[in-house]
Amino acid sequence: MNLTKQDKRNKIISIILLILWLSLIFFFSNQNGELSSNSSSFVVNLVNEFLQIFNPKIDISIYPVTVFIIRKLAHMFLYFILYLLTYYVMYQFNIEKRLIFSLLFCIFYAITDEVHQLFINERSGQMTDVLVDTLGSIIAIIFLKLVNFFKRKLRKT
Repeated sequence: MNLTKQDKRNKIISIILLILWLSLIFFFSNQNGELSSNSSSFVVNLVNEFLQIFNPKIDISIYPVTVFIIRKLAHMFLYFILYLLTYYVMYQFNIEKRLIFSLLFCIFYAITDEVHQLFINERSGQMTDVLVDTLGSIIAIIFLKLVNFFKRKLRKT
């Protein structure tokens, strides 16, 4: 099978994007507890300012549960994108069963990420975070299935 320049370029780009995303997750995990909390507070404040556009009386930053929810949503988002990038690499290399292999890779990375956090000051590795990360990956699978479903529907019309 002869690969075109575009095929080679797509493979290289997909691998680079995946490595960059893995590095971003590692960067966030490598932050000590104080830096991690500051990052979360920054995002909470951004969300708070956005919501205040619609209702100036809203102040979500006073609720500790808000920070918790935003942190978990961040986990889900990071692993949603990780799944899509992993799937794309496997698609570029025409790997069979890429849905399940991408999921297994994301779960493996989530586990190693939490083990890594055991060695970071003021951080802890938590199995619940692995589950939240896995949920983000599963949502990505559902997203891909929906996109493919609607693509097939549009082709039929």
